[in-house]
Amino acid sequence: MRKIGKTTGFWPVQTGVWILAGCLNYFAQQFNSGMPVSVILLNAAGLVGGGFAITSIYRYYLKQQNNQFKLQASKFILSLLGSTVIQSICWLALLWLIFLPTIFKYHIGTVQFCLNFIPLTGVLLIWNLVYIGYHLLRQYHTTEVERWKLEAEIQKARLGALKSQINPHFMFNALNNIRALILEDPQVARDMVTKFSEIFRHALQHSEDKEITVAEELKILSQYLELIRIQYEEKLQYQVNADNSILSETMPPMILQLLAENAVKHGVAASPSGGEIIVDIKRTCNKLLLIVKNTGTLSPKKQLENNLGIGLKNITERLKLLYDNDASLSMEEHPPYVVVTISINKYD
Repeated sequence: MRKIGKTTGFWPVQTGVWILAGCLNYFAQQFNSGMPVSVILLNAAGLVGGGFAITSIYRYYLKQQNNQFKLQASKFILSLLGSTVIQSICWLALLWLIFLPTIFKYHIGTVQFCLNFIPLTGVLLIWNLVYIGYHLLRQYHTTEVERWKLEAEIQKARLGALKSQINPHFMFNALNNIRALILEDPQVARDMVTKFSEIFRHALQHSEDKEITVAEELKILSQYLELIRIQYEEKLQYQVNADNSILSETMPPMILQLLAENAVKHGVAASPSGGEIIVDIKRTCNKLLLIVKNTGTLSPKKQLENNLGIGLKNITERLKLLYDNDASLSMEEHPPYVVVTISINKYD
């Protein structure tokens, strides 16, 4: 965090402000006080020089203390008022030395002279409030920027960790399937390797992307479903429905592939006769809906949710990181289908 006093342009502003204050004081005294010009000039010089010196010394003190103003409000106010009073006393003492030769000449009383303490205190209080207030705002802004940067880095790290969980999970299942088919049907195994390499290349290409287009996601989804259909043959039927108008919309990569993988695992693979997977992508009101249906059941619901494991939990966490509360995942049973719906608010 920046130390107080590191502000660029302080000295030009400091010099300009006190010269302006001296000029204003000079003209005000010349037209109202009736004092000789020499005294008015001396008074203006004391105002400029004293104010400049006192506030510069106070700034140097704050800089040396590396004061970040983290005191409680009451202590901070007492500290501000106390330092302002001390500054005023020092400034008044400096003015006394400057005016000492003229005090007796013009019969300036001690009480009358000391009354200058009030306006001096007011001027210094304004200076201190402006100076310290400026640095408090800069400190708050810097803290907020650092906090957001830190949160962004944490979010990026968490999102990367979640993505790294998806690929090994999919690779493990795909390689197991290919291994099972190598001896049984080498040609089918080779086709699976080809499609698997396409999917893996897609995952590598978009490993750093938070979002890709719906068209890109559907392309890799088709590769995945074809890969799975090689294994299950007639047991797996699928269809993908998406309007051309939303193909350019964006969504998180590999989400549909992961939903389809869960659908195969808990729907098609769980039934001796296989099943069907239906993917619908549509726009409703202000939301992009990603819907994956598979033949099956949620009964017993709790057991099935526990068995879903990393898949849907991973998707839920990724959606939270990417969209916060603007995205959700739900899972329902509409016989004969289990329906998983991802809703992303993208059209506000």
